[in-house]
Amino acid sequence: MRTTRSKAAAAARVAADRAVRARGKLLEQVRSCFVQTRTWRHAGRYVSALVSRMPKRNGWTIAEHVGDATPDRTQRLLNRAVWDTEGVASRVRRYAAAGLNAAAAVRRRRGLAVGALDETGQPKHGT
Repeated sequence: MRTTRSKAAAAARVAADRAVRARGKLLEQVRSCFVQTRTWRHAGRYVSALVSRMPKRNGWTIAEHVGDATPDRTQRLLNRAVWDTEGVASRVRRYAAAGLNAAAAVRRRRGLAVGALDETGQPKHGT
């Protein structure tokens, strides 16, 4: 007998695997923006911590998540490491646009709704 619980669990595993592959693909696309490989690898671990289900994200919890004893490496990545931030932003933007374009092609009949979050907290106008 099959239950919806096992189907839901299988679907969650497939979705998680797909997300890990997508994150890996994106990280490969930004690899040339980093001077050192270890900085690029730490950036990948940092992104993994940011998208994880941690209830609270700060320097210490991110350090624990990536396996560091202190948040020093993450602080160094964000404050002093040499990498092309504009290049990374440009590649992430292209990656996101391509993903939205692919999703829109699949959902052409029903339309695609996109939500935008803004960390400033200022009211926005428009549709």
